[in-house]
Amino acid sequence: MSNLSQRRIASLALWITLVIQAVYLCIERVRHHAGWDRLEQPVIFFALFAVLAALRGRLNWYPAIIRAFFAYEFGSAVADRFGWLGPPGSGASWGNFANFVAYTHSVNAFLPAGFAYPLAVLATIAECTFAVTLLLGIRTRASCAGAAILLCLFGSAMTASGMGSGQFYYAVFVLAAGAWYMSTIDPTWLSVDRLIARRRTRPATAP
Repeated sequence: MSNLSQRRIASLALWITLVIQAVYLCIERVRHHAGWDRLEQPVIFFALFAVLAALRGRLNWYPAIIRAFFAYEFGSAVADRFGWLGPPGSGASWGNFANFVAYTHSVNAFLPAGFAYPLAVLATIAECTFAVTLLLGIRTRASCAGAAILLCLFGSAMTASGMGSGQFYYAVFVLAAGAWYMSTIDPTWLSVDRLIARRRTRPATAP
């Protein structure tokens, strides 16, 4: 499949997830009377990726903002599970790795409990890796594709475990589709990848 075809499919997937996310936001606001304080995070996520979809790759600097967003989300999630954002009960989601392992088990409730710890470790390694590579722009397209796979697995596991509302709150499938779309455009503005490419194409100076 050509990159252009992949881009069109990824763009379509992003728009579909955005429409579904918009329906969720409307239902939460109108039917369940959710306040804007509760909806702030999913609305911000929706807006960031709606702009990405609407731009269709026309502003080469905007994907760098999305890369920084992904790096922050992955990095802060890892910091949380190691207690660097505060202990349990201080406002952090987990506060320690044991709580994150318990959360991993709840997300993957369809698997035996013994899978929770290795999955938590693997997820942490993957998120640390993507936080660094996306922030610095190292093997950027491959990192975007990897982040898309990780997020899709996470969203699918949440849905299979009966946590569908949670994946909507975190806009997991919007993020997954956005990361996939990023892998089909040029997301290398202000990146190590672009610096390396420029050095390779720089003409050699005459002796």
